[in-house]
Amino acid sequence: MRLFFALEIGIASQLSLFLSGAAHAQVVTQNLSALGSAEDGLSVDAFQSDTDRRYGSQGLQYGPWAISGGASEGWGYTNNADQMMGGVPSVASVTNANLEGLLTQNRRLLDIGATVSQQYYPERKLQNQTNWTAFLRGYEKIGRHRLSYRFDHEKMTQMPSDLGAAEVNQPIPYFTEDLSLDDRIETRGRLSIIPNFDLKRFLFTDLPGDNIYLHQSYRDRLLFSEGVGVRYSLAEGSDLLLIGQGVEIRYSNNRFHLPSRDSNGFSALLGYDYEIPGPFSIRVLGGYQNRFYNVSAYKTLNTFYAELRGTWTPTRMTRVSLTVSRGISDSAFESVIGFVYTTAALDIRQVYSRNVVLHAGFQIQQGGAGQSPAIFNNTPLYQTMTSQLNANFSVGVDWALDQHFSLEASNVYRNTNASGSSRYSIDMAMISVKYQL
Repeated sequence: MRLFFALEIGIASQLSLFLSGAAHAQVVTQNLSALGSAEDGLSVDAFQSDTDRRYGSQGLQYGPWAISGGASEGWGYTNNADQMMGGVPSVASVTNANLEGLLTQNRRLLDIGATVSQQYYPERKLQNQTNWTAFLRGYEKIGRHRLSYRFDHEKMTQMPSDLGAAEVNQPIPYFTEDLSLDDRIETRGRLSIIPNFDLKRFLFTDLPGDNIYLHQSYRDRLLFSEGVGVRYSLAEGSDLLLIGQGVEIRYSNNRFHLPSRDSNGFSALLGYDYEIPGPFSIRVLGGYQNRFYNVSAYKTLNTFYAELRGTWTPTRMTRVSLTVSRGISDSAFESVIGFVYTTAALDIRQVYSRNVVLHAGFQIQQGGAGQSPAIFNNTPLYQTMTSQLNANFSVGVDWALDQHFSLEASNVYRNTNASGSSRYSIDMAMISVKYQL
């Protein structure tokens, strides 16, 4: 199945450029990585083995190290390079590259790599941007402990169509650093205990100009998250989940001299994980989420948290995935009091032939915020609109020519509204050439 996964990732790398408005970059989500999931147990039959040999990425092998990587160049057109009301259309060029090294040993895994993506708009050079990620991930098994770690360093870009973003006519670059540690402790019975810790830092750039919305350093902050997860095995591939987690947000810049925006929060979640060989896998979580601020000027947020991830694989050629989530967003948006978000995505992938994969997807995002306090008047933190809705539609096809080269075609359509604007559309069509080791 390596080829099928590689083709899917290739399509996703192009589509994600215009679907990056998903709230994930700024939302305080639960640290669920330690809860894990069953490894891919699909058997490799003769057809799959032959497909891998003909079209799958082989990478490079140096002793215990497996090296993989690739690059792609895409050309297309968008009717709205600014991703805002009245945006300028432009031809578009997108360049992607990635390199990754994987060390796999008996009780150790180490994964290190980097990705870079550059977008270029000849008719709208103001929107040109380069994003990149460097990461180090892995785990060590010591007795009954599996100590996992992850560090990501990213340069990302916020656009007006992102949930909660300001309506400005140029990209807002920012940096994130994310360190995550967890320890999965296997008991002698059916119980696993997973304490975890996560530290994330956001650094925003002050862009030149008199527009106050271009000065974003007031959003710099640290997020601390700590908690414990419990997994109880009912049967193979069938587990009950229990999660308790706290989140603390601490701002490092108060340029508007407002009451402290620091806050604390906690979540209590109960869920179920089902993943055994067969056509269905599902994870469902639900519970209570709370955020309260250190000063009374800001209203406490309370809501139920929900997450659903389901996959239906009726045949080895077809996969249907559904994800739904609801919770409290980060309070670093223009409306400092944050908002409650709801997202849902449906993804369909069909292997048309051994080297052709078809893709279609739909995603909807909704954010609802309370009224901004009057003390935020005449600052970027004042939110005039308390609701935002994004709807995204995507189709794509990936045609593998051999082990190294493939062609991709995609179209992404978005209907959205930025903070304070009426609804508008963004349409992006692209054809790409991809090389992989």
